[in-house]
Amino acid sequence: MKRDRDALLLTSSRVAELLGVHSTTVKRWCDEGSLPAEKTEGGHRRIALGNTLDLAKAQGIRTFLDPFHPWEPNVWKAVHMAEQEGSFERLNRLALHWLSTGDTDRLGRLFFEVGNRPDIPFSRFLDEGIRPFMLMVGVEWQAGRLGIGEEHMASQIVTEVLIRMRPAWGRLDSVTTDAEADPPVAVVGTVEGDHHDLGAQAVRVLLEREDWKVYYLGADVPVSEFAEIQRGQGASLVCISFSANRSRPDLLRTVKVLSEFYRPGFPYALGLGGSLGDISPQRVPDGPFQDLLISRSAHEFLSWVRDLGNSGKPKKPRRVA
Repeated sequence: MKRDRDALLLTSSRVAELLGVHSTTVKRWCDEGSLPAEKTEGGHRRIALGNTLDLAKAQGIRTFLDPFHPWEPNVWKAVHMAEQEGSFERLNRLALHWLSTGDTDRLGRLFFEVGNRPDIPFSRFLDEGIRPFMLMVGVEWQAGRLGIGEEHMASQIVTEVLIRMRPAWGRLDSVTTDAEADPPVAVVGTVEGDHHDLGAQAVRVLLEREDWKVYYLGADVPVSEFAEIQRGQGASLVCISFSANRSRPDLLRTVKVLSEFYRPGFPYALGLGGSLGDISPQRVPDGPFQDLLISRSAHEFLSWVRDLGNSGKPKKPRRVA
């Protein structure tokens, strides 16, 4: 590991970003000799990650890499690729390794760090980070390289990370009585018989980060209860996530029941998503809803939700595959 720390070279700007200082400070440290650096043929400084972390420790500077010792180079590369290159492959493989070795605290910290990066949209974190990771876990379980216990641990760790990323609790410090400032309201959960609510948790946090008030019903909820809570709380959006073991009849039944319980005096849009497999969106009836989306992408769902917020007019139902 020490060799990896020395082999990974950073630019002055990357060092400054990591340490939270100005690039001129990094250059001064290099000139003074407190931060050893190499120079390229073009005269640009290259600084070993190990020397950077040693200086940070000496200066009392904390970095996001501190909790990951001795995996700092691996984590830096994984975060850099996700943030700068849009690739989560290295990150997910590192997370999978930690899951297989039982290093679950590091796994959770890694996802929490990446999910809170300002340069990584939260929807992309869900689509390209969390979802592929859980698919990888499923593949490893089917191949016999992971047990059912590890699969459950992965789901629990990701759920805990998502809950920690909720902004809702912070709003309690700024409660307002101004009616015009009331946020839009959504109801989120999974239907009866569906005990896997990771997708619903992701939708919950995604909406809350868009300043929605979310009534989260959790897993295994009778469809009629979504309609009851929607009317009771004046929600303008109902979102239901389906796990991989759901089928087209489950989807059709959900839409049918919600259509029967729909009241024009309490209008709302309906968003359905998750692991819908090869279910054709075109084979699902529109229903009486103000708008209808069937989506497998957090990015597409987010675009739809923002469109709902920008227009008070009902739109022609659409579906995103």
